Amino acid sequence: MSRRTLILLLALGEFMVGTAESIVTGIIGMIANDTHVSVSLAGQLVTAFSLAFAFGSPILIALTAKMERKKLLLWTLFVFILTNLLAFVSPGFSLLLFSRILLGLCGGIYTVVALAQAANMASPEKKGSSIAIILMGFSLSLVLGVPAGTMLGELWGWRSVFALIGVLTIIPFAAILAFLPKEQGEAAIPLRQQLAALRNRRVIHALLLSLFFVTGYSTVYTYITPLLQSTTAMSTAWVSATLFMAGLASVAGSRIGGVATDKWGVRRTLYISLVVHALVLLFLPLSTMLFAGAIVAVMFWVAAVQTTVPAQQYYLITLSPHSSQVALSINTSVFQLGLALGAGLGGLIVNHAAIVHVSWVGGLLVLAGLGFAVASFSQPKESGAVTIASAKR
Repeated sequence: MSRRTLILLLALGEFMVGTAESIVTGIIGMIANDTHVSVSLAGQLVTAFSLAFAFGSPILIALTAKMERKKLLLWTLFVFILTNLLAFVSPGFSLLLFSRILLGLCGGIYTVVALAQAANMASPEKKGSSIAIILMGFSLSLVLGVPAGTMLGELWGWRSVFALIGVLTIIPFAAILAFLPKEQGEAAIPLRQQLAALRNRRVIHALLLSLFFVTGYSTVYTYITPLLQSTTAMSTAWVSATLFMAGLASVAGSRIGGVATDKWGVRRTLYISLVVHALVLLFLPLSTMLFAGAIVAVMFWVAAVQTTVPAQQYYLITLSPHSSQVALSINTSVFQLGLALGAGLGGLIVNHAAIVHVSWVGGLLVLAGLGFAVASFSQPKESGAVTIASAKR
């Protein structure tokens, strides 16, 4: 089987992880009503997933570093399936919250290992594109998983969504079992040694870029359903349609991000995508005055986000003094921390101000991330940082 096909198999598993992570944004109102909690508290299901992912994945990756990679992926997906079924049978909010923590841990392991496997299997000039293929699995979850899950929740209840995710994850599990070759793990790297990368100022600024741009994104996206419903009076069907179209745009963005990184370089790709991201969020309140304008704005916004992600993942790999899995583990942890912070910040805004203000705040946070990108590229190269010519910094 070709390397590209194997990478697509890994992307299929990432599709299920992405659907489990993002689906709450489409069914947040249903969960809040059924479990008798506020919308802002229901939004913390995103926070729970993200914090577990952020703080759990570096520890778990370190503990499982020597484990054969195929076996680790299979065990992770097996637990992921069981945990989705736990969410399905959860009688109330507390058990559902616990299931989200377990899902975050599984998602952290799977994403880091899948990204590293894709990067390892690709030739040097195709690493950015290979990473983008895995991330495209997440983008496709926005295209298919979130809109379909939102409609399914409307028809059969939100619990059925988690049951379906669990059942469908059997497909990538079986595919990886049948076709992915075995690959031994790497030497275990202590967490103290992993954190040594933080002594590099370019790495610090790059991680702050990840943190701020993802926090800005999450501040808005976690509450995109009630935002669209309140500002444009969209029905659930129209919200699902908007998320579907935004998901198509995200797939395009992932592809653009990978190709642009390989062809034009990390710096240019990051700068352009971050500028578009910030501008769309800053002008989103104006665009929602027109129904069609809101749909177009959301599409451009999500496309810009997904263009940034593969470029930023690859940039961190080039700066890492250790293995690719460590670099990706740290960066994906920061991503998930940003998702958690954004969900929490958005909840505070929703509780104490008009929901439309999440857009302004998100845009300003992305601009701060752009500032850290400029700071990172402006720093001189430090000893211990690994550089790759094709990054074209």
